[in-house]
Amino acid sequence: MLKLSSLLGIPLIIVSSISSATTLTSWDIQPKQGIKNKTLESGSVKVVIDSTPNKESQFQTDFDYKIYHQDRLYLQEKDSTYLAPAKVNLVDLDKDGTAEVIVSTFSGGAHCCTSFNIYSWQKDKFTKTATGNLDGEGGSFVDLNKDGKYEFITYDNSFLYTFSSYAGSYPPTLIYSFEGGKFQDITHKYPQKMREVLNGMYNSLRESQKNKGEINGILAGYVAQKILLGEYEQAWQFMLKNYDKSSDWGLDIYKGDRVVGKYADFPTALRAFLIQQGYLKADGKPPK
Repeated sequence: MLKLSSLLGIPLIIVSSISSATTLTSWDIQPKQGIKNKTLESGSVKVVIDSTPNKESQFQTDFDYKIYHQDRLYLQEKDSTYLAPAKVNLVDLDKDGTAEVIVSTFSGGAHCCTSFNIYSWQKDKFTKTATGNLDGEGGSFVDLNKDGKYEFITYDNSFLYTFSSYAGSYPPTLIYSFEGGKFQDITHKYPQKMREVLNGMYNSLRESQKNKGEINGILAGYVAQKILLGEYEQAWQFMLKNYDKSSDWGLDIYKGDRVVGKYADFPTALRAFLIQQGYLKADGKPPK
């Protein structure tokens, strides 16, 4: 239903350890840092990193990394990071006995963008899975149900700026498993986590109302979150009682980059947006 490349991020949380004085499973490539042959190892997987400060930009660091399996070189990749560190982690995400190589980089900008490249050993070769650009710090790999497998927790950043400013937006949660080199949407399997975020949305809404702040960007995420929990009707009635009727943010109708019309009000615009993003069906009803 939803595309991973349209997600908002929260900090990457991977607990990577130093297994001995000389064996690393994690490394942060700092801006303006030059390193040579920094080696990370976990079982049969090894990564060797070289980095060089970019000559044309003092804030950019270029790096390449070689990925080995059982000491045989399989891939050599190049990348760069801007302002923030690049992170390289070796973590067995899917509990198949072989670590994945996770490389995250930052492009610079007020909020954007972090991207992840994940390399997993599949059928005698490394398969690359790219998240594309994710807002903020991208996402978190967390073992939510303590089964030894990591879930990827993030947010749908298509909601950013749509009905409020960035600060006034509160996107819905998305949760993915990582199996066989692919992400699978499993958001519905973690209602407790969803409700934790929903409570945060509700509290932010009431705080914003008290301080005469932006409302509709929070409500948009709130309705989507409730749809994912199977509580659309309740959320829609709550939205109708609380939305800011004076705000015209998000009411323009676009065709490409051109404004071709205007929605009558926020509920009409929100319904059209939720249909467009796959939270509601074409008839305006939630998927069963």
